[in-house]
Amino acid sequence: MPKPEYPGVYVEEFDGRVHTIEGVPTSTDAETLKKVVAAMRAAAGDALPGWIDFNETDPSVTVIEVFAYLAENLLYRSSVIPQRSRNAALRAATALVSLTNPCAAESEPLRRMHFFNGRLLDAATLQAEQDYHREARRRHNRALVGWGIAGGLGIGVEGTPNGGRVIVEPGYAIDACGEEIALRGGAMLELPRDSDEAYVRLRFGERPCEPLPATPGGPCNFGCIEEGCIIGLAARVAPPALAIGRVVRIEGGWRVDETFDPPRLRSATR
Repeated sequence: MPKPEYPGVYVEEFDGRVHTIEGVPTSTDAETLKKVVAAMRAAAGDALPGWIDFNETDPSVTVIEVFAYLAENLLYRSSVIPQRSRNAALRAATALVSLTNPCAAESEPLRRMHFFNGRLLDAATLQAEQDYHREARRRHNRALVGWGIAGGLGIGVEGTPNGGRVIVEPGYAIDACGEEIALRGGAMLELPRDSDEAYVRLRFGERPCEPLPATPGGPCNFGCIEEGCIIGLAARVAPPALAIGRVVRIEGGWRVDETFDPPRLRSATR
């Protein structure tokens, strides 16, 4: 669960339980496939919440198992691929995943509320008005602006091999759904102790605030929704979250991976 560290910014801890599969053989055994399937189902769950029914007979699980078989063979061959080529392949795969993200679908036309004298204005009507303007802005960003880093969000590393932190500069970005993400005051993230690499992951976040007295027998209500961002270190990044950088442990020390090129807006300059 992300925890608040700065106003509007929530930090999520690095999940050290996610590890690269070691000793992948040329022939696929059942145990290896189970590990790959579990990792891919978790990634798909992040990118497409609700798409996967975890019942083994669900067609989506079958699709994941097929991709897991292909991934196992690619993992075996990955040791001979240079790191720069791996990064290029990762960016291409991320772009392909973003095309299947439900937030990028625009099959339904926008519907704007129509107001007239005598119309009842209830909470659902006012919420629909807000939803219209928010979705219109997301579509504008996706179609005309793109997604990636708009400015800032540079990263650096300080500390010792046994401990340290990642320093993230203030900045602004737009994710694959068109949500605008602002990191106003920067952030500091503790480096993982049980991993040799991690991505700096940034994603849009919001939370209810200003609780209001509940009606008798009714649920608790909130007076506003605070928009912010969730930042952390992760072993993998699935859209709409953004990987704004990568850090690696080399020869006992942590450093920023200069070969990793994060996505940037069309108008953004390095």
